[in-house]
Amino acid sequence: MTEPLRDLATTRLAALCLNRRGRPRGLTYDDHLVRGALILDLAVCGALTDTEDAVELDHGVAAVHGLADVAAEADEGDTGLQRWLDWGRLGFDEWAGRLVAADVWRLRPWSLRYPFRSFEDLQRERTEADRATERDGTETPRRLVVLALGSVSGLLGPITGPPSWVLDGLGEARWAGELVVERLTELRVRMRSIGRAVD
Repeated sequence: MTEPLRDLATTRLAALCLNRRGRPRGLTYDDHLVRGALILDLAVCGALTDTEDAVELDHGVAAVHGLADVAAEADEGDTGLQRWLDWGRLGFDEWAGRLVAADVWRLRPWSLRYPFRSFEDLQRERTEADRATERDGTETPRRLVVLALGSVSGLLGPITGPPSWVLDGLGEARWAGELVVERLTELRVRMRSIGRAVD
């Protein structure tokens, strides 16, 4: 389970939500970000496809990528992906717990230096590389997900929309990228309008 979890765009974006001392931003918005990233991870790995008639979810493919329970939760009832992104149970804290259990992150013990809950990201070098926004032509689909969602979530600097080449590079998963970027943008605007911190 460690390998699939370590490589997911969701994990990479969660790591960008930690400050330099390993403390999470603590924003409700990050729960939506995690679910949005999981939708894109499912699309990028081929488990979630948009056909002429409907969006289809292949639970077998999701399981191969360590996302069986995520697919099951996202597919519950008949409410659709957008409702799951808005109201799903899985959020940042639950994802952080999985990363600790899989030894992708370590929960730091309380100390005078770390008096608040904080984590050690065991992929720190990759996380620092993910903060770079320059295009180098070698972007993988998961890196493109990080760029797309990181840009609308204030994780890569000032909040902006993703450049068109980022969504274009997602290929058959572009539809999911557009859906999640649009919804996260709407949620950020709505949350800010009612006084919630979103960046």
